[in-house]
Amino acid sequence: MAVRAPAFTKGLTWFNTEPLELLSLKGSYTLLEFFTFGCINCNNNLRTMKSLHEHFRDDLTVIGVHTGKFTHEKEPEALQEALLRFGVNYAVVNDPEHLISDTYAAKGWPTTILIDDRGYIVEHRSGEQDLNEWKSILERYNVRMRTQNTENKSGQKELSFPQKVLTTPDFLAVANTKNNEVWLSDYDGQVFDVIEVDNPMGMAFRENRLYICESNAGRVISYDLKSKMSETILENLRNPFDIAILDTKLTVALAGSHLINTYSLDDYRPLESYGNRFEALRDGKADECQLAQPSGMALMDETLYFVDAESSSLRKIENSEVSTLIGDGLFTFGDSDSDEILLQHPQGVCPGIIGDGCGGGRLFIADTFNNKVKAYYPEDNSMRTLLEGLNEPSGISKKGCALFIANTNAHEVVVFDLSKMESKVIEFMFS
Repeated sequence: MAVRAPAFTKGLTWFNTEPLELLSLKGSYTLLEFFTFGCINCNNNLRTMKSLHEHFRDDLTVIGVHTGKFTHEKEPEALQEALLRFGVNYAVVNDPEHLISDTYAAKGWPTTILIDDRGYIVEHRSGEQDLNEWKSILERYNVRMRTQNTENKSGQKELSFPQKVLTTPDFLAVANTKNNEVWLSDYDGQVFDVIEVDNPMGMAFRENRLYICESNAGRVISYDLKSKMSETILENLRNPFDIAILDTKLTVALAGSHLINTYSLDDYRPLESYGNRFEALRDGKADECQLAQPSGMALMDETLYFVDAESSSLRKIENSEVSTLIGDGLFTFGDSDSDEILLQHPQGVCPGIIGDGCGGGRLFIADTFNNKVKAYYPEDNSMRTLLEGLNEPSGISKKGCALFIANTNAHEVVVFDLSKMESKVIEFMFS
């Protein structure tokens, strides 16, 4: 039996439109998408919603209902930046207290609800949705598809939401994520190569090859700096976010499936896997532990450290076992450097190698939703804030005494000098 859709709560902040009322939408179909922008599964689902909006927008109104989990996600300014980053141009309402989601019984992220032209709920589904299946559903309800293609390409030669950065002995690599590029430059900012990559994220460098995660495409590619040729070395992955290489092993953080997988660098065969695909924080051996959107990794003294974004945690893999250094579950987060150390959705971490300039033995964390960079000292489990006032820093890498930070929502790369405790923005140049 169909249930009448409840009216939208009044007084909330809307984006990309004037405030909408359900009564005014009668006569056409409405698709509600309950999401939060820090959730990788929601971000995957946004691609489906964007496509449905473009294909059916004459007969279908897509509305995103943002029900933030983290404190930072609830802020209107942060949501506005996220909508720009993900290219969302349909109507979105910010529902920080989950008022609309409660009336619609949307219990998980993401939840998709279809309202028919009479104002009744006819579909209620949880989890990531299949685009082709939804096209069939809408066609079954006689919602007409548009014929024209309205896709636009992003501009070139400008940073747009860079999410990861990598330092090497000779060059800097920047994942210019929204513009689907990786920039290679010297340390004065002179760009000497631009690699076309689908939604690039984490990178690693070994023997003249740059390994790059393609998050949306679910691939890892290898780019030869001499031949300038790319090849796919791993595919059918769920949102690879970062990559690390130690000896003959290549390790990939799979944010979308809540796994960390290790492969042979020689033939890319699977070797080890940590996590069981359930999003949670639980320590233990490879087949016992649970991860929550691993988003950044750092190798130090043959120990693999990683940040789990959704559990706001710093964890490590040592002797084939996962243990947690900071964090206490999916809903424990904050901003504290003492007593109970708290992070908020960290997405990047890098090591301070002993003997490599400043900061040996420390870990440097991009504490993304706290808009800060912090230093963690494993020997005494202490934390210190180094830099604040950033705008969702997502990636971090170190060379000597300099931290290179992908300051994502500011569309810039910040260099923080650990010896002088000063920062500057890189000015990139093209010949």
